[in-house]
Amino acid sequence: MQFSRLSFVSGFFVILLFLSGAAFAADVIVLKSGRTITGKILTRSDKTLEVEMTVGKSTATITIQVSDIDRIEKGENKDVEFRKRWSALKSNDLPGHEALLKWCEDNSLSIQAAQVRKKIDSVKLVLLKEKYPDLWCRPCEAGGKLSCQGCEGKGVKVDPCQRCAGSGEIGCRACSRKKQGSLDCRRCGGAGVYERFDPSKGRKVKTRCSTCSGKGKIECPTCSGKQKSKCEDCKGEGGKKVSCGTCDGQRHSYCKLCEGSGVKGNPEKKALPKPGKPKGNTEEDGKSDEKPKKKPVIKKNPFG
Repeated sequence: MQFSRLSFVSGFFVILLFLSGAAFAADVIVLKSGRTITGKILTRSDKTLEVEMTVGKSTATITIQVSDIDRIEKGENKDVEFRKRWSALKSNDLPGHEALLKWCEDNSLSIQAAQVRKKIDSVKLVLLKEKYPDLWCRPCEAGGKLSCQGCEGKGVKVDPCQRCAGSGEIGCRACSRKKQGSLDCRRCGGAGVYERFDPSKGRKVKTRCSTCSGKGKIECPTCSGKQKSKCEDCKGEGGKKVSCGTCDGQRHSYCKLCEGSGVKGNPEKKALPKPGKPKGNTEEDGKSDEKPKKKPVIKKNPFG
């Protein structure tokens, strides 16, 4: 029977679908044996049923005998449901977008949730500008934040390496003073030819060097002719990353004109949010977060 040959494959895909936790929730086919298959029905005839199963970016199509099917439960893709809810919302409906965000989080739709969060931020700005048409802060575009000028919004600065002066590269010791990053061929001494004894002629004859193809020069094996190599002190990064002292690694600073509220004078008297410590921005932060492991202390001899 055709289904028996594919029972193992279908069961494997069902397990992967369950473990992946993806947003895909399509038709559920319940077989007479009690097994369930989740997928999208492509075609259906009097005898067979073709079902498309999706696991991540991979898809597979299986054929099931209609006589082996007990019932079919119609499902719906959560992404389709999200698009319906998204299109039904008005552009400035803040409570509706917040409710949609909660729905996305409850259904583990992380990508869609990020899209809704971005939309919520833009809706808040629009509503704020409508509420204070003459007072909303122009320098920060009513966002209350300005990109840090000290680190250009990166949150970190690079302490230049003393060896390479922040370039991450140093001149190749072998060929930095040579022309075009090439070295003299060791076999022919840079002549392009070398002498060898020809027994048929009974004397030495000049032979074209096969190592350098008669050019007399070879590419530097250290830097591949680039005349530069990666700095070993900074591993080619140009220096050590340190947290920006201007913004404390936050990548931005609060607008002083509106006190971070987005409105001049801060009429609603909004308090500035407490700055949180950025994680993983610098090498020092990563090391400081790690707690030292304590060695076990043996008070008594376990062997008596």
